[in-house]
Amino acid sequence: MQKILIIDDAKENIVVLSRLLKTQANIIFALNGEEGLASAKNDNPDLILLDISMPGLNGFEVLAQLKKSPDTSEIPVIFITGIPDSETEEQGLNLGAVDYIVKPFSPAVVKARIRHQLKLKRLTGALREANANLTRLAMTDPLTQAYNRRYFIEMLNNELNRVHRHNNASCLMVMDIDRFKTINDNFGHDTGDRVIIEVVRISSTILRKNDVFGRLGGEEFAILLPETPLQEAKLIANRLCVQISQANVSAAEKPVSFTISSGVTQLEDGDTSPEQVLKRADVALYEAKQQGRNKVIVFNARKSA
Repeated sequence: MQKILIIDDAKENIVVLSRLLKTQANIIFALNGEEGLASAKNDNPDLILLDISMPGLNGFEVLAQLKKSPDTSEIPVIFITGIPDSETEEQGLNLGAVDYIVKPFSPAVVKARIRHQLKLKRLTGALREANANLTRLAMTDPLTQAYNRRYFIEMLNNELNRVHRHNNASCLMVMDIDRFKTINDNFGHDTGDRVIIEVVRISSTILRKNDVFGRLGGEEFAILLPETPLQEAKLIANRLCVQISQANVSAAEKPVSFTISSGVTQLEDGDTSPEQVLKRADVALYEAKQQGRNKVIVFNARKSA
């Protein structure tokens, strides 16, 4: 059931409204503006019924503070007041109230208006949730819930622009599951999927809050390490390499172990595109494969020249 907060210094008004609306929502109340603001923040009501004339903070001041706070700015507010003045009503609506009801009121009309606002709140919440889900789906890989290639490239481009502005040290690591085709061929694609998921899980336990993990495609992943010098990035990559080499998944009641190879490079002020950075990391990754896999190679510009 949805929740309505009544803010009114007159207890008799709260009693009347509570009896009228008890079948439509759970009712909570506050007897002054300060209590009302605290309740709005802590109890997260779906609708606020607000009196204007109160000691301390009046209704207009309460509404202004509600609209200033990100925690309460989206809560719809209806003024229920004994002031039948068009200028006062205009002021309340201009401040952001969704409705203005003058006492004495018709119970049927009040119930209808509040029913309408609660329905709008439900629909708005459902739409917001649907949009959030669509955004998440557009950003993430469906198998692992890691960021997908498109979003990762966008984040890499943003970090590259930040490097250009502030000249900070940031690094990119790409990693690839070694001999992944053999795992699929010998144990099946379901096992291959479990290996991919396990690599993501292990990575999530090692990486830091600001690191960005993405699945570029298949068995290849990339990790953006903001504000990270090259030597520190290499240490993180080696830690991942060791942790993953110690893991396994089961297939036909037998453990299947796996390893990764990684290439690491630093974002440079002269880089003009994310693809340029990825290419350097891929060169280092290829060298790791050539040197026997299950290892980390840092891109060496002189060696690649």
